[in-house]
Amino acid sequence: MKSKIKKAEGTSQEIRITLLPATVNEALSEALSDIRAAVTIPGFRKGKAPEDIIRKKHLEDAMKQVKQRLIPMAYQKALDEHGLNPVSYPEISEISVGAEGAIEFTAKVDSQPNVNTRKYKGIKVSGEKISISDSEVDEALDRIRNMNAEFLDLDRAIEKGDYGICDIEAFIDGKSISAKRENVWVEANKEGSMLAMGEELCGMKGGDEKDIEVTLPEGYPDKKYAGEKAIFHVKIRGVKEKKISPIDDGLAKKIGKDTIVQVREELSSQLLERKAENRKVNMKNQIMEYLLKKHPFSLPVSMVKRQQEVLMKRAGDELKQKGMDEAVINEYKDKLKDSLEKEAENKVRLYFILDDIAGLENISATNNEVDEWLRNLATQYNQSFENVKKYYEKNDLIGGVREQLREDKTLDFLLAEAVITGESI
Repeated sequence: MKSKIKKAEGTSQEIRITLLPATVNEALSEALSDIRAAVTIPGFRKGKAPEDIIRKKHLEDAMKQVKQRLIPMAYQKALDEHGLNPVSYPEISEISVGAEGAIEFTAKVDSQPNVNTRKYKGIKVSGEKISISDSEVDEALDRIRNMNAEFLDLDRAIEKGDYGICDIEAFIDGKSISAKRENVWVEANKEGSMLAMGEELCGMKGGDEKDIEVTLPEGYPDKKYAGEKAIFHVKIRGVKEKKISPIDDGLAKKIGKDTIVQVREELSSQLLERKAENRKVNMKNQIMEYLLKKHPFSLPVSMVKRQQEVLMKRAGDELKQKGMDEAVINEYKDKLKDSLEKEAENKVRLYFILDDIAGLENISATNNEVDEWLRNLATQYNQSFENVKKYYEKNDLIGGVREQLREDKTLDFLLAEAVITGESI
């Protein structure tokens, strides 16, 4: 076997491999012999047909078997000879058979990039002091009040701040532009309602109908209607008044606590914990930005492409969940293509940087840590740990969990080794 290698795009390598005639002919003889033993030729007992007849009738099948057997072996041997560490499956192309029986083919593969890890301990990050003010606790309490509000049925006209339970259909030039929506809650408030048409409901009662003219915004999901004037036909099914509890022990008891003082203390602790976690995430982001800036190297093109496809699909799925049609989604994805390619490059680059650092620092995820992650996931989705673990094992997802945990631990290590400027917690 002979092989020649040349560099392609990114970390891609193209290996031109030649299997010598002696190797090919020996494998071909074995394949023809196996076929001869297995097939029946009219006029001959099974396995007794002359070799020249077998060759004439089954040469193509035998040659196919030879390629299937020899090409993977030759590819692996070429990797060993050239010291390549591939991170992708090979693209096999340009397969040809010479007159004397030699087989030539090209294997294109992405190899492990040379990260050339630079200083990663003592990275400077900014971490400002965090605290919780009384006004932040008040805002959190206000959200709790709203979440626990009661909505009372009213037998009167809608007033500002009430809610109309509406059936809504939109038209442009008399043509419906969306499916009719029923039992939609619309707040009779300009700022708090969809397309700022809530105040138009004031004065309406149950059973009343009204056409409301609205200019659709430039950011309207269906872009062909953006900026157009539309008529929203609204029918009132009912009227609701929102009753909010005062901030007192009565509110505390509604949410299973004894006193409002206890609620305030727990909210303050939760808000501080959330800020601390956000601070930690922010500092990790600074570390990742530093690592990306300090480690320029060629990337495996196939990995970047796969990552970009994942990001594109995720973006499309999110838009689909928002009810956008396929044409709008594709248009939006085309606009995102360049930015998602850059994001994909950063994700792949960071993967190799963190993987290299993890190797240098002997960082790994233990089986117990993987199980703990799966246990938390099971709790989150109200599933049994056993069923979740079985699913992840069956679908070969455990390796991905282990990699993610290893990456998280590596970032935790880098943060522990970082120099934090600014005020501490």
